[in-house]
Amino acid sequence: MLQPASGSFLAGKTDETVVGSTTPPNGDINPYAIWPVTRTVGSVAAGDVLVDDFNNSSNNQGTGTTIVDMRAGGGQSVFASLPATVPGCPGGVGLTTAMVQLKTGWVIVGSLPSTDGKLDTAGAGCLLVLSPTGKLAGTIAGSYLDGPWDATVQDNGDTATLFVSNTLIGVSANSTATVDKGDVVRLSLAQTATSAPRVTAETEVAGGLPERPDAAAFVKGPTGLALSPSGSLYIANTLGDSVDVVPDALTRAASSTPGSALTQGGQLANPLGLVLAPDGDLLAANSVNGKIVEITPAGKQVGEYYADDDIGQDPPGNGDLFDVVVDQAGTGVLFVNDATNTLELLH
Repeated sequence: MLQPASGSFLAGKTDETVVGSTTPPNGDINPYAIWPVTRTVGSVAAGDVLVDDFNNSSNNQGTGTTIVDMRAGGGQSVFASLPATVPGCPGGVGLTTAMVQLKTGWVIVGSLPSTDGKLDTAGAGCLLVLSPTGKLAGTIAGSYLDGPWDATVQDNGDTATLFVSNTLIGVSANSTATVDKGDVVRLSLAQTATSAPRVTAETEVAGGLPERPDAAAFVKGPTGLALSPSGSLYIANTLGDSVDVVPDALTRAASSTPGSALTQGGQLANPLGLVLAPDGDLLAANSVNGKIVEITPAGKQVGEYYADDDIGQDPPGNGDLFDVVVDQAGTGVLFVNDATNTLELLH
């Protein structure tokens, strides 16, 4: 166990509070994306937390269609309930960790869909665009999106730069082989408070990342993304057991090569969710063992916290963590527990 170093973001955080159940009335489960709401707009209020679900009530992966609003004052409401199929979204709807809300109030959420929870029926998916009140307003799709899995954004108001990781490029349901074709694309967006985001430019900024089918996880590939103030893009390279870095991600020319490993191995075990903490360190959520690992900008692993040590899994906590974010106060860590379908706060 790597005890958090003195002065690290995880240091002194030992208490967990269950914020609430993430399961909506339709029974969707397997919470993936978390978005802390920072401003009141549409039907959400500052302090709320949006969470989406990847599975339906039958536990079929790639079929979840709901986003819930975990209210700041307690309780839950449904922010968005989407149809199983949407024109312009190849394959249908299965909500992923690629979810952001722009300053204008628009929500963009990734879909990596399946009709029956199996990869052989998966479609390329899309990005779904929702109004500030959770109504479907359109889709973003194209050859640059194939299995959108996670996202991060630099938001400038009327314009934004969205980064999306892709996990289905060249993946075959008939093979369990790892292929080095996962990538991250940079999408330039334009929008206003009354006009939905549209893509004005798209660029691949990293490629050659490992991905493969996985019966338990549907697919594994590049997942969490985080952008530093200097423009460095961090990527949770799940199968590489590493966090990679791509410099000058906001301005770099097209590149189909992977970034360099900021840190690899150590406490990392198939990292998924990734977020930048207020002190500049990174927090990565392990899918294999339920641990959150803290990493400095220099790549030193300085602490971990066993967020989920469910002994019903092998190893304990396996498959229970996905997204991880810093709360609105900047002092706690919000994470989803897929075993109990809850949103929890480490503080």
